[in-house]
Amino acid sequence: MFNFIKGLLVLFFLQCFSLSNAHAENKISIFVSILPQQYFVRQIGNDLVDVHVMVGPGQNPATYEPTPQQMAALYKADVYFRIGVPFESAWIDKIKLNNKNLIIVGCCELISDLQTEGHSHDINHDPHVWTSPKNVIKIAELIKTYLIKVDEKNIDTYIAMEKKFKEKILELDKNIKDKIRNLKDRILIVSHPSWGHFSHEYGFTQVSMEQEGKEIQARSLVKLIKMAKHNNVEAIFVQPQFNDRAAKVIANELNAEIIVLDPLALNYIENMNIVTDSIVKGLARE
Repeated sequence: MFNFIKGLLVLFFLQCFSLSNAHAENKISIFVSILPQQYFVRQIGNDLVDVHVMVGPGQNPATYEPTPQQMAALYKADVYFRIGVPFESAWIDKIKLNNKNLIIVGCCELISDLQTEGHSHDINHDPHVWTSPKNVIKIAELIKTYLIKVDEKNIDTYIAMEKKFKEKILELDKNIKDKIRNLKDRILIVSHPSWGHFSHEYGFTQVSMEQEGKEIQARSLVKLIKMAKHNNVEAIFVQPQFNDRAAKVIANELNAEIIVLDPLALNYIENMNIVTDSIVKGLARE
């Protein structure tokens, strides 16, 4: 009797496992490059998508290399939303060869060419398009379009979820504008040029220590310190995925605070509110 009951339990769990796998197989298999994209796709696809991210927490998209497990999983994927970060250029052809039926969508392609002025990074070549909420609205529209192409029967769900997400992003945009309204100082000295699109959107001037992927040279460092002193800069903004040696040198010269801003955090809306609060804290005068 005991063996009979044990056998039934094993059969029951095997059936449950089989149903679970079947449910997972019914989802659209999506790959993205970075964590914020994973957040965007989940907001629109909800439980209809299975989203895998290439560059995980703490990893650097400039130096990242996909694992063999990821390359194997890409073989079964339906869509890959790329974003323009450096590792994609080295790996995109291999990814295409790995799965010739994979739909590869460039999330940067809808973003208009823009220029910033002064010392700001040229955002025509800045892949960090998602740091502007208005760009995220365009990215969300693109995600919705391709989810519908792959899974037309759930068109109403994707349209409704994208609309709901857009409303959240518009609210975020309003919150950012409200928080920075009274800021007079608008110079962001950063260790890595990740905030060009954010700066363009909200009237900041981004000054990066890193130029074309290289650490700042001594002569440029002296000029930067001189400019920062002239403008009474009291905060230096760093990114956790990149070296902050030069930032510490400048902060020491200026007696300035070092503040971490992470453009790659998963929860986009929560993180952008944290980023804005941190910028206001660093730039607001006592």
